[in-house]
Amino acid sequence: MKLQYLSLIISLVLPYFLIAQQVKERHRLVSPQLLQQKVAFKVSTDAARILDTSARVERVDGFRLKAGEEKAVAQTGIAISRVDRSVLPDRIDTSANAGLYMLPELFYAKESGTGNQFSYRILFIDAAPLKYDFSKKLFEGSIRFLPMEVREAGNDHAGQKQLSTPEDILVSFGAVSKSIRIHSINWPPLDLSIQAEDPRDSVEVKILTVSNPLGYPKKLGVEPAIILSSAREKIQGMGIQSLPIHLSLKGVSGNRMVPVSLESSLGSLDSSSLVLVGEKAGKVNLRSESLGQIEIRSINQNYRSNTLTIKAVFPWLFLLLALLGGLIGALGKNLIGKKKIRIRPLILGSIMGLIAAVAYWGLGIVLIGFSLETRGFNEAMVMGFGLLAGYFGLSVGKTSGA
Repeated sequence: MKLQYLSLIISLVLPYFLIAQQVKERHRLVSPQLLQQKVAFKVSTDAARILDTSARVERVDGFRLKAGEEKAVAQTGIAISRVDRSVLPDRIDTSANAGLYMLPELFYAKESGTGNQFSYRILFIDAAPLKYDFSKKLFEGSIRFLPMEVREAGNDHAGQKQLSTPEDILVSFGAVSKSIRIHSINWPPLDLSIQAEDPRDSVEVKILTVSNPLGYPKKLGVEPAIILSSAREKIQGMGIQSLPIHLSLKGVSGNRMVPVSLESSLGSLDSSSLVLVGEKAGKVNLRSESLGQIEIRSINQNYRSNTLTIKAVFPWLFLLLALLGGLIGALGKNLIGKKKIRIRPLILGSIMGLIAAVAYWGLGIVLIGFSLETRGFNEAMVMGFGLLAGYFGLSVGKTSGA
């Protein structure tokens, strides 16, 4: 008896289940409810190659283009919706993080050559967050558009169809607008590049159509970046010179705090970690070591960063200016005393100029008897140290606190 009841239930339910599956399969891009609705269609006719648009209201499942009408579109919603990626053909390769979306419009067109009517949706793939291009100094990403036919059940691999009249959409972001002209559906996809110089967490794009000239907004994610920069590409090597390294955040809002660790392949940093906050830049000082390429990297698993390369060169200019300053200082002292110019005092003055300069820039020790508030590095300072040391001689100083 129980088996008879079970058989009766199955016989009653199974047909409805199969019908529902067919409806779902046939209209994966059009809901069954939408098929029964009456909507306003914007119909375009092509008279003497001049498109003229009119409007009429009909049920979705019964709409037909009339003679002389080339295409039509109905707005079926107010916002972009997310779609399951199973509707995509197998040859479309997407990453695991890519999202598939659909414009809330249903398009009708005629196939070029045959005049057969079909309907389609415009899908697009938000490939991934926009990533910072360190060479171009801007964020870049892409949107892949794929117009897809609303297919019959069992026809999941419909081939390319050419439109008798192309469809145009406009994509705007910031002050930039880019147009896309659709000539065919199902294949090939249409790629559109998106760029932004300084977004905050996301970039808003708007997709404008004939039915909605104000556009459908869509926010694209941004992958934040840590930017390392320096005003110089070279540094005096062997510990002579220090250089400020600047760090800043790109693609984040103003209140986000980001801890950053730093490492250097050569040389030393006065701080190996700091916290960046929004648009406020951070700074660390790099002191040279030995000679060669110095590579500085930031370490944070959630943020991309560039590698900053500084070249440590042999300090020929430093040595020359220190020796020359000491020589001129000693010569000046000798001339003021109206003494006979001798080689030995001049050589001694040059050596004292070099000692004073190396002690100050290498160790922070002042040997010229004058207190200084800065340890900046430039040619005038190096030669000035040499001049003072050559003229006044050396004195036991103290370590510079600056």
